[in-house]
Amino acid sequence: MPVKIANRTFRNIEQWQVDYIKENYQLKLTEIASAIGVDYRRVGEIINLLGLKRTRHWKLYLPKSSEVLEELKNPYLSHVEIAAKYGVTDACVARRRKQLGIQVRRKNYDTLIEQKVEKFLIEMDLAYLKQKRINKWSIDFYLGRKHCLDVHGSWSHSIPKVKDRDKRKQAYLKSHGYYYLVIHEEQLAQKDIVLQKIKEFTKGFPC
Repeated sequence: MPVKIANRTFRNIEQWQVDYIKENYQLKLTEIASAIGVDYRRVGEIINLLGLKRTRHWKLYLPKSSEVLEELKNPYLSHVEIAAKYGVTDACVARRRKQLGIQVRRKNYDTLIEQKVEKFLIEMDLAYLKQKRINKWSIDFYLGRKHCLDVHGSWSHSIPKVKDRDKRKQAYLKSHGYYYLVIHEEQLAQKDIVLQKIKEFTKGFPC
């Protein structure tokens, strides 16, 4: 059924999507678009037609100081640890290190978005193994019964070679009888949606 907003009629938009935009218009346009399956430019158009005033999302950057530079060069400090200190994302730290050509020591640590998903799994009382190896692939959370859950950061998993690797990983898991769910970083702004996705993914698990 067409939805009318101001003087425009949208035939490919449903009322629940408009309601979602009204409730969450202060989120980034890309986050809203991903949550409701609508192009971000259309989301912006609808927000304008609704007369909603958004607060601009300013990007946060790492300070360009000698102290930060020394921490970036420290191979024993993870992206996550530096990001938490300066209030930026771990992807921001990764970009700066890449620009500077800085290599860091590989170690087992959780990204900030993995920490969020882990809290959800604990809340749902689901058992899991972290960073389980399946052949050459690493799974962020293995839930048992061949159910694998990964968390994808919006920046790191937008890189062409990473996207290609993700496709090969998914194809391998599927061909070997595994169930695979990806939670995207932009989805984490809506906890209820993520919980529902995990609930549906693990349907049939013992309570």
